[in-house]
Amino acid sequence: TQGTNTLPAVPFCVHVLINDLNIRDGASMSANTKGHTGKGTFTIVEVRDGWGKLKSGAGWISLDYTERV
Repeated sequence: TQGTNTLPAVPFCVHVLINDLNIRDGASMSANTKGHTGKGTFTIVEVRDGWGKLKSGAGWISLDYTERV
């Protein structure tokens, strides 16, 4: 089994667990907020420091509030 710190190869899908997960323009809490995801399944195409880049190009989300599908 994979450890909690092991990230899968990209691309992969995650399910967002909260209603208002921020989409940011960079992989950082200090990056500007561009919007919110809502709950649902999203494809991640790049991972950086616990952040996932959305396939749609909308921006980055914190993977702390997701589970791998």
